Amino acid sequence: MLSITSKRPLRLRPAQPRYFSRQISEAQRFFLHLNPAPGPGIRVVSGGCEHCRPDYTIRRHAFPFTTVEFVAGGAGELWLAGREYVLSPGIAFLYGRNTPHRISSDPGNPLVKYFVAFGGKHADALMHECQLAPGKVLRVSEPQQIQRVFDDLIRHGWSDHSNRARMCSVALQYLLMKIGDLALPCGSTIRGAFATYCKCRRYIEQHYAHIQSARDAAIACHVDLSYLCRLFQRFGRERPTRYLRHLRLNRAAELLHAGCPIKEVAAELGFTDSFSFSRAFRRTFGLPPGRFQASAS
Repeated sequence: MLSITSKRPLRLRPAQPRYFSRQISEAQRFFLHLNPAPGPGIRVVSGGCEHCRPDYTIRRHAFPFTTVEFVAGGAGELWLAGREYVLSPGIAFLYGRNTPHRISSDPGNPLVKYFVAFGGKHADALMHECQLAPGKVLRVSEPQQIQRVFDDLIRHGWSDHSNRARMCSVALQYLLMKIGDLALPCGSTIRGAFATYCKCRRYIEQHYAHIQSARDAAIACHVDLSYLCRLFQRFGRERPTRYLRHLRLNRAAELLHAGCPIKEVAAELGFTDSFSFSRAFRRTFGLPPGRFQASAS
């Protein structure tokens, strides 16, 4: 069940933006800056969740703002950047000022979708960092996480807090990073590869304290090390070696915080000696394990 659905009456303000569709059976939408000033920063213009009518069809040759839409329920079709896509839950897509697009709902299974429109130079830089751009269509691996962020964004947009615009900006930044983190290429044959990636990542998460290298994980998961690295490059944002080190050193910090001697922590996590452990710990956290332990006592 969609968490955005509620029994409270729909609260629509006057002077809705013209781009808000009227082919909607239910909606919760907000707007903040309908004419945002150009310049740095990230400014949320508007956002919300829309339950589309069976006859919902939108055709646009242009749009005033960069926008992310996310399908939470139902089905439909999308024409974007010269290509056609089937819309289903978990699909996200982006369009901007110069991105013609057409969105239509399946009459027998109308769309339920979230959206957020925004601007600002920092938004462009963040999208580039997250490998997102207008015209891109993707599927996210864990759609419930994206929906929760959108729900928070809407709550911020409707809040009585004087800093709601700033709160929406922070939520948008997290949303873009989360979509980038969970993105899967839409329409490609990825099920087998992604399942293997999940298996390998799960193995590392469960056995990080006892494996010494990514090669150990690859052997245990019956894949080549080079293939494991390609899987992490394709579906993750970090090499398996760095991910393994991150988990091991976080465990080390927990043990140090509990008062375990540095030599015992180094030995338990498989470091050859205390010096190599201390060097790795300091490189990751910015201070040696002795100082960390002293500050935690």
